[in-house]
Amino acid sequence: MQPEVIISDAELPAEVLQAIEKGRKIEAIKILRERTGLGLANAKVLVDRAARRRVERNPGQTLSESGSGLPRLLVSLLLTVLIFVVYRHLTSA
Repeated sequence: MQPEVIISDAELPAEVLQAIEKGRKIEAIKILRERTGLGLANAKVLVDRAARRRVERNPGQTLSESGSGLPRLLVSLLLTVLIFVVYRHLTSA
């Protein structure tokens, strides 16, 4: 039986924080478990807490960093409308 590891979310290894910054929470949990020996549930709680703190500090960065959001949605919508217009034009002739 392994001794119980006590770690706060302020003491997370740098690699875990880097994975969280990149939006890779599963990778962060895996790294944390490897480095500390924590169980899955405890590691997930710590990573989720650290990720929430990151969003609270930088609320505007989440959509633009992930590459999703309104700009991508608008491009998709415009492309769909354009395809529909071309289709209607070609089938009506």
